[in-house]
Amino acid sequence: MPILVQPVIPGPPPWEWPQRLQEMPSISYTDPGGQVTQFTDWERGWTVPPGPRGMDMPTWAISRDESPGIDGYALRQVRAQGKNIVIPIAFWAQDSRDAYLERRRGLIRSLNPKRGPGTLTLTQPNGDQRTIQAIYEDGLEGDETRDAAGARWCQTAITFSCPSPFWLGSEISRTWQTESGEEFYPILPLVVGASQVLGEVTVNNSGDDDAYPIWTIDGPATAITLDNHTTGETLTLTRTLTGADTVVIDTRQRQQTALLNGSTNLWPDLSDDSSMWALAPNTNELELTVSGSTSDTRIRMTYQLRYLAA
Repeated sequence: MPILVQPVIPGPPPWEWPQRLQEMPSISYTDPGGQVTQFTDWERGWTVPPGPRGMDMPTWAISRDESPGIDGYALRQVRAQGKNIVIPIAFWAQDSRDAYLERRRGLIRSLNPKRGPGTLTLTQPNGDQRTIQAIYEDGLEGDETRDAAGARWCQTAITFSCPSPFWLGSEISRTWQTESGEEFYPILPLVVGASQVLGEVTVNNSGDDDAYPIWTIDGPATAITLDNHTTGETLTLTRTLTGADTVVIDTRQRQQTALLNGSTNLWPDLSDDSSMWALAPNTNELELTVSGSTSDTRIRMTYQLRYLAA
């Protein structure tokens, strides 16, 4: 006698994640082409279940020196290592299997690591954002077991590899310029008289680690000296600039450049004692000096605070 088997009718996910609390942050991924996938969007069929990992402190590589006959060791270097962030996600399509497959395939296409790293963005309910560069490592190979996927839903955990362990805050920009005949006012942009000193200013780095600025200098000028008296470091560029010239000095790690008008390499014009110095955590006393400046000369410093935790 044949055994009748009740057909399985595809339906919605066999679980219901509770609505996320208002205190929880949202998480999104922006691919190299600018496509944004919002992982926390319940109404549109996306959610992040409990369980993200790797959102805070990285692991550390500690170099040690040991000496015979001496207890313990001396620290040589401490370096934060790149890290992995694991984000559990669930997504579904209520209307059709085709709609679900389109969503799944679109996500896979967006995460293709051959396209290069994208950006994970964590947004708190108050609007504060932190970002980190991330590239897909694993998690969407395809698991069709009963508890992992259905006709119109899927849940998995995506592992992102993060070359830099630091989360970045929003961009901060400060500007200094000269104005003939004007008195000094402690507002931005800072305005001074005909002196070559464009700014003696205190900058507070409220992040967890060094912050590396990008300097944009609009001429005219004949020499620029950027001093960080807190760290004892200096950056000096000797080059005649016209009013039509712009210099960009990028001090960020692995991206260090000094370019005139976006193309000419100015590295040979930097002094031998120059360093691509960073803003140390807490207070930094800066002095910015320009020779050959006019009222059109301007220096802009742009940087992002770096954090050890999301």
